[in-house]
Amino acid sequence: MQTAEGSRRSKASVAKKRKKVLIVILAALAVFTLSVGATIGIYALRHPESNLFGWFGSKVKQSAEGEDLPTLSGGFNLLAVGVDERSDDLGRSDTMLFFSMPADGGSPLMLSIPRDTMIWSDEAEDYDRINNVYPEHGIEATVSTVQNLLGVPIDGYIKINIEGFVELVNILGGVTVTVDEAMDYDDPYQDLYIHLQPGEMLMDGQTAMEYVRFRADGAGDIGRIARQQKFIKAAISQALSVNKISKLPSLIKQGFSMVETNLSLKQLLTVANTVISKGFSNFETATLPGDGLYYGDMALYMLRLDEMYEMLADLLVPTDQEADYLELLKQNWTSDYIALHDAKLQIAQQIWAETGMSLSEAQYAEWLASHHWVDPGVPVTEDPVTEAPIEPTVPPTKPPAAVITP
Repeated sequence: MQTAEGSRRSKASVAKKRKKVLIVILAALAVFTLSVGATIGIYALRHPESNLFGWFGSKVKQSAEGEDLPTLSGGFNLLAVGVDERSDDLGRSDTMLFFSMPADGGSPLMLSIPRDTMIWSDEAEDYDRINNVYPEHGIEATVSTVQNLLGVPIDGYIKINIEGFVELVNILGGVTVTVDEAMDYDDPYQDLYIHLQPGEMLMDGQTAMEYVRFRADGAGDIGRIARQQKFIKAAISQALSVNKISKLPSLIKQGFSMVETNLSLKQLLTVANTVISKGFSNFETATLPGDGLYYGDMALYMLRLDEMYEMLADLLVPTDQEADYLELLKQNWTSDYIALHDAKLQIAQQIWAETGMSLSEAQYAEWLASHHWVDPGVPVTEDPVTEAPIEPTVPPTKPPAAVITP
């Protein structure tokens, strides 16, 4: 016969289990850019006979203290930051993902922020890359920077140690992905050696990490973001099976160890309960629109701010508030940024037209000097012979405008 004390211990044990289930959901949200709740939602919608909503919901509708959990009454914005930390280096924010769950019950959004995005640094009084904010000022400053850039509030953050990604993929038994082209890159400093051949393969954690971090294909961070999204979709699709869902306890043991957040457990529980209760199963994805350009000798991703704010107004802002939101384009810094972007884009296009290469202005000056040199010891009796500019074999490409994918 169970005693009252035994009953309380039993309830406490159940409460602890509930905590673990909810942490799983948030960890998976940060790592795979889609919550486990959404994954279960997809499976439950496709297989109503499974009654997964009923099974899972019964475990998350109460907090550890046994009180009923609310769902979010308004929208909720979360920033997930993947950090490449090493023993002797704080690392940089290698990946930034902004998640938004709308108040009106519409489709949630996952927005990728390229790591080389150009921002204005008040401290340096100059432009810099957004991924330099974390090692210099920490996670709180990173959140503030993204919040000011997007012009929308961020309710919480999750910081992730990317190394844990390897173990998470291994727990899932690997992910099958098709590699589109050969990938070769060596970086002894990061102990990163990538050598993948085209074709379909079952990627273990190490191989998956190499695949999602590769950016040496000429498309830079934009190409890497595309591969990350491709990998995420494949992982989610393969995680829908019942035998994968059974691995969640192991997933949380590894996932929670690499997560740092400013959200309380009650807030995490409420977010997770909202995801499950509303059955979110359809994420829209987007990437901030911009162009890879040079600022001095520094290669940056300069945003097309007018296009960016119009896109975000459409995705994040209620229709009756869009006009007010677009007032952001009238700020002094935005007008200066847009003018700089347009000037640098024009210079880049001129350099490409003549050289067929993406060069900084200093590199272009060197190219001109090497292609128009005349030996002063040879008398010029006619027009000097100069080499014809190298015709580009591939037209210049601009990173595509953000494509919204249901």
